[in-house]
Amino acid sequence: MMFSEFELERMDKDGVLSIEDEIKYNILNFIRVIHLNKQNFIQEAYASEYFGKLPMTFRKNAGQVAGLVTAMVEGALRTYVFTDRGYEELDDLLSLK
Repeated sequence: MMFSEFELERMDKDGVLSIEDEIKYNILNFIRVIHLNKQNFIQEAYASEYFGKLPMTFRKNAGQVAGLVTAMVEGALRTYVFTDRGYEELDDLLSLK
């Protein structure tokens, strides 16, 4: 999923979000904050956690070109790779299609 302000605005207007949309919203919003703060993505390190009904972590070391997001959904861990341009589910990146 490529980063898009339009997509964030659409989800804000929709109100109630599915779990999939909530994950998408949280990741895109995290990327949006990076843009708003004018951070150099590669030089920055991230270690953020969201708590609540959808626990998520955002991790990236300085110098890395991508970071990892984890989301705990109904006891199952989902992992995503993110950059300042978007994100992808790790299983999709690793599968041979």
